[in-house]
Amino acid sequence: MKLLQKTIAAITVPDDTLARRRVTAALCTRSGIHFGQLGDALARYIALTGELHPAPPQTSVVISCADHGVAAESVSAYPPETTLNMMCNYLMARGGAANAVANYVPARLCVADLGVNADTAGIPDLLHRSIARGTANMTKGAAMTHAQAIQAIETGIGLAADCAARGDRCILPGEMGISNTTSSAAITAAILRLTPEEVTGRGANISDERLRHKVEIVRRALAVNQPNPQDGIDVLVKVGGFELGCIAGIILGAAAHRILVVLDGANTTSAALIAHAIAPNCVHALLASHASLTEHSQPHALRHLGLTPMLRLDIRLSEAAGSSIALRILGLMLRAWAATDASPRCCEPFLLPPHRTLPASSATGENTYDIPAPDRTVMDAAQYRLDNLAKPIHSLGFLEHIAVQLAGITGKIRLPSNSRAALCLLSGGEELPAELHAIISAMTAARDIDVYPLPATIDRAERHTAVHAVAADHPLLILGSMGSDAAAVHTALCAAAESGALLLPGDAATDHVVREYCVTIPSLTHYVLHLLPEMITTEIDAPAGIVGILGLEIVRAALHIMNDMKTFTEAEVAVAIDGAGAGRQVREE
Repeated sequence: MKLLQKTIAAITVPDDTLARRRVTAALCTRSGIHFGQLGDALARYIALTGELHPAPPQTSVVISCADHGVAAESVSAYPPETTLNMMCNYLMARGGAANAVANYVPARLCVADLGVNADTAGIPDLLHRSIARGTANMTKGAAMTHAQAIQAIETGIGLAADCAARGDRCILPGEMGISNTTSSAAITAAILRLTPEEVTGRGANISDERLRHKVEIVRRALAVNQPNPQDGIDVLVKVGGFELGCIAGIILGAAAHRILVVLDGANTTSAALIAHAIAPNCVHALLASHASLTEHSQPHALRHLGLTPMLRLDIRLSEAAGSSIALRILGLMLRAWAATDASPRCCEPFLLPPHRTLPASSATGENTYDIPAPDRTVMDAAQYRLDNLAKPIHSLGFLEHIAVQLAGITGKIRLPSNSRAALCLLSGGEELPAELHAIISAMTAARDIDVYPLPATIDRAERHTAVHAVAADHPLLILGSMGSDAAAVHTALCAAAESGALLLPGDAATDHVVREYCVTIPSLTHYVLHLLPEMITTEIDAPAGIVGILGLEIVRAALHIMNDMKTFTEAEVAVAIDGAGAGRQVREE
């Protein structure tokens, strides 16, 4: 208890006034770009570090694992032993989603046993922090004792201190615990005084029947325990989990050490409610990465915390998949900030597109574009692999859709994670302002994105040839514009599709034109990934492909997910016994 009290006393509210003023002046006023919540996130991190120009943060992904007694009530699509199996899976190379995102950030991956129902003493590389072999069944009484709740929180504080000692400036918390969405729903209902119907979601994609049962289990747990909404520790005691208590402690410890914590879904957000109830000022160390479309507790919790998510990705997995993308985007914002806060730098001119000889039919005529249909056989094979990766079915949302889309247009089930990317920048004749040039140069250099300017002076055939050549070498293609006309966008779009590249409209103006042409030529839709407002929700208004540069982080995360995870068979993890995954997921013996 003394550690908790000491930690609470150490939490202060950083003054972000100067940071916000400088960020607004450099990234908005001078460049003419409105970054929305991304500017707020940047200012929050700057204030947290106390440095005007901090480097992208050294990061740890911390996965806390524990079993729940409420699993006995059959509220999950997966058997209880899955907690142990997945925990071991994280300790393998290329095991679960947590492994994939740690590779993607890159970050150190830490896996901690807070209360798995098994003897884990002999498991190497595991952080042994077990409190008990799972919580008690919260429908029959309190999930844990008061002493156990304090232990869980103080364990998280200790993990945050360890991260601080190694120089981390960011923590991406995650969890593994079968039936813990039942616990997080109960936590949210208790603290926010909401009904079970308002907060209970499908978790691991359970069936309608099991969802109705889950709602009743949450109702029963709340009725039996009567947690005090104003006492975060009491809520944790009554309806919480050891791993959720640990995450709450990580948040408190991180806030005390001025370390950023990026939340990743409903479970980490419910843990943040616990932390906030204990020490409200800890919210200043938090960012929300993405909005969940199926876990109903999360939007309520985020509103209570005053946090706005950056992304909407339909991710239903708390293994840092969404938070890793948000952190990568924050890294790009730090690069842009460093490039524009001082006097505009003299940037190197962008590359000229390579020119290649193409068949005459491809480069001439207004309606001669040869746009192939996606390979459905390869798409089906990619979807089968995704369904059988060691995770709840469809739990990675838009990332899975992107991976399948890429498979169809490239003919490859697993496109390399380091696949080349380019920005084709269409110009209507005006030059890029110095600040905008600096931002694009900084962001693209950080992510190895080639930039090819396509001025208004070249004709349609030349533009088609240039984009076709770029797309042939870059399967990931961002299309941005600065005052270019719709015809130029149309030509570039068709050329990219002909070459089999995934095209990201890089700004609102380009996206509008692309949407119109996709209605006229439906075959183009297979080659386009719309980012605004489907996935990026930060109210950003930026020209010249900047939205596409940020959105490319989503695509690269999808590639890592496809390449850096094991299947149920490889990981020896149990498949779904209920819901959409039952019968679709297989484990070969």
